Amino acid sequence: MVTKYEVVAGDTLSKLAQRFYGDATLVPVIAVPNGITDPDEITVGQELLIPYITERHTVAPDETLSGLAQHFYGDGTLFPVLAAANHIADPNVIQVGRSLLIPELGDVGRHTVVAGETLWELARRWYGEAQLYPVISFPNHITDPDHVEVGRVLIRPGLNYRHTVVPGDTLRALAEDHYGNAEMFAMIAAANHIADPNRITVGQVLFFPNLTNF
Repeated sequence: MVTKYEVVAGDTLSKLAQRFYGDATLVPVIAVPNGITDPDEITVGQELLIPYITERHTVAPDETLSGLAQHFYGDGTLFPVLAAANHIADPNVIQVGRSLLIPELGDVGRHTVVAGETLWELARRWYGEAQLYPVISFPNHITDPDHVEVGRVLIRPGLNYRHTVVPGDTLRALAEDHYGNAEMFAMIAAANHIADPNRITVGQVLFFPNLTNF
């Protein structure tokens, strides 16, 4: 979830990036949406918006998706959530060293289904890909993704919106389209470890940090 944080003595943006994201290089993810031009200057008592970035986990030897689901969610049967979020066709095969996205299922939002909505459409709207519907269906115990009752309240798992780069895309244009502010391009670049924001490649998958709660 997006959080607000009040700066205390000794804080730096690199320390906060390490604390919240496990990666001190993600300073721009915090600096840009907070309008901080000099990352070395934050003041005690200053309130910062901490965007949400989906947690990642690097696969270790002997790990399985069901074991990871048990570890992160307390329920090994939720392994299809991990498989869907990471486009894993065979959940029995994961490579050591692979970086996996771990959707948030704990501190999540809620959505009330309205007429005409499907899990496919919600997955496309929330995450950028209709094929990610199992991320919604499994935590909500929906066995038939083609049928969801109007008025039903769904858990909305936390997972960053993703976009596959097409010809003509630029980070500035994507930032304007997604956030309504082209200057957020630097945040997208940092979150995706893009050294030169003027160079993105067709077919590259980009993840967009959340600036609002689910």
